[in-house]
Amino acid sequence: MAFRIMLKRAKAPACVAMGLALALSATPATAQVPDPPPGGAPQSGAPAAQPADELSAKAAADRKAGDQAMEALRYTDALAAYESAYAITSDPALLYNMGRALQALGRFPDALEKLEAFERSADAGLKARVPRLAKLIADLRQRVGSLTVRTNVAGARVLVRNTVVGRSPLPAPVRLNAGTAEVEVEADGYFPAKRTVQLPGGTDVTVTMDLFSRETTGVLSVSASSAGAEVLVDGRRLGVAPLETNVASGSHRVMVRHPDFRTFETSVVVPAGGSRAVTANLQNPSVFTRWWFWGGVGAVAAAGVVVAIAAVSERPADSGSIAPGQLRTSTQVATPSMHRGAPRQVERGSRVPRQLPMGVAPPLFRF
Repeated sequence: MAFRIMLKRAKAPACVAMGLALALSATPATAQVPDPPPGGAPQSGAPAAQPADELSAKAAADRKAGDQAMEALRYTDALAAYESAYAITSDPALLYNMGRALQALGRFPDALEKLEAFERSADAGLKARVPRLAKLIADLRQRVGSLTVRTNVAGARVLVRNTVVGRSPLPAPVRLNAGTAEVEVEADGYFPAKRTVQLPGGTDVTVTMDLFSRETTGVLSVSASSAGAEVLVDGRRLGVAPLETNVASGSHRVMVRHPDFRTFETSVVVPAGGSRAVTANLQNPSVFTRWWFWGGVGAVAAAGVVVAIAAVSERPADSGSIAPGQLRTSTQVATPSMHRGAPRQVERGSRVPRQLPMGVAPPLFRF
């Protein structure tokens, strides 16, 4: 009996040891991997995250490089450095720095956007370090105009100064440098539309530019040999030449008028999806259509009538200024027959013709 008990006691540790060994052998291999750090294990091939100290040091270095570039007037390099530092720290002060770099580059809408963001996000203490911030923003707004472009085709590309600014309908007005701007709207299957607009600083301008299908319309362009000629198509005034317009495909009547020339008229057929050009060579009008010609004719006719009336009108004869009778005394009279000689003696009782100034018609003599 005691043996059996001892045998049982001897077998117990062996059973425990064997069970522990079986349990260990049944544990999965992944259980041996230590727990990943907080935030999850890095993905395969992804760069390891930089320590915070290294990022802070890089941001400080980028900011310093930006300041040095600004002092050296290398505004593009300064902007890139400030943008890199801001991506790390989101420091509002860097918004102000970026705004000043953009202003120096002449990118006034972007500069205004950065300075307005600085005004919204900076605390009172930081903004106090820029006492003229309000004036700076106000000056920039006078250099920026807002443009709204409307069109009849959704998804059309909108370009301003050869740069795509979005697709129609634009979600908001586009801020642009004030001044002249070439606006284009284009879409597949349509003729592109172009227009030159003026953008005054500090104002909003809205333009509507409809597109015309290539399947049903064509392009008609009209030019003239003289500036200021008026263009009419199918009796409707379109403007002053040169001009370009979209018209329905088919035949159209074109008229070009100028006050100093004959009216030009022609017919043209515009194909769908194509274009036609008309050049008006304006001709000088006939002399018979000039007002001054008929005015001159009228004046000549009136003068002829006056002369004719004077010629046929009867008038009394001139009685002369010398009284009839005989001369009582001897008088020396120079006559046309006397040339470089002494004056001829006129005997008493002779009749002497009265001498008249040159160019005066002699009157009727009655002695």
